[in-house]
Amino acid sequence: MLAETVEVAGRDVLDVGCGDGSLVRWLCGQGARAVGADCGAEMLRRALVADPDHPDRYIDAPGQALPFDDDSFDVVVFSNSLHHIPTEDMAQALEEAGRVLRPGGTLYVAEPELEGPEDSMGYPAIDETAVRTEAQQVLDKLDQSRFDPLRRFTYTTEAVYESFDQWCDRVVGIDPDRAAALERHREDLNERFHRLGERRPNGWAFIHNSLVTVTTAR
Repeated sequence: MLAETVEVAGRDVLDVGCGDGSLVRWLCGQGARAVGADCGAEMLRRALVADPDHPDRYIDAPGQALPFDDDSFDVVVFSNSLHHIPTEDMAQALEEAGRVLRPGGTLYVAEPELEGPEDSMGYPAIDETAVRTEAQQVLDKLDQSRFDPLRRFTYTTEAVYESFDQWCDRVVGIDPDRAAALERHREDLNERFHRLGERRPNGWAFIHNSLVTVTTAR
């Protein structure tokens, strides 16, 4: 969906909250000059393990304090990451995106729906309703003096996990503080995973709905 919405080839692209760096590597494969920023030690470790020849592609930094000069990028992407920034810092993260974007550059924010199908499986160990709501409200208030009016659309994809343990590894890798809650609810979550997921040859599939916000820096 990003490829269909934004031209990335030959452009400087920043992935904020890059996680394990899979999107950064995809962007580079599309001809972009891409770097990712993340403040999660485990996710950065995974990114470097997956791409040991390009350590300079992965920067240890939070979205609300980007270590880049003004007007450094043509595209800034938040891919399911804005709601992971502390609520009080979300607006600052978007201001930082505007600062590092060149005039005419694109801000692309993909966020999970407030109550997506996969989320019923993770509740009550994981409940992101409040932070997802806050992320959309912050986007609604984006500084119109710095950005063109917002364009929004939704799309649906599938997330496939080889096993329940792989799902747990992913959600804990994103936020290590979830480990204790997952352990407390492990039996119930395991049952929900296999009941709500659709069995596929390569694992268990869950529908994932995303709301995309796109705008242009002035």
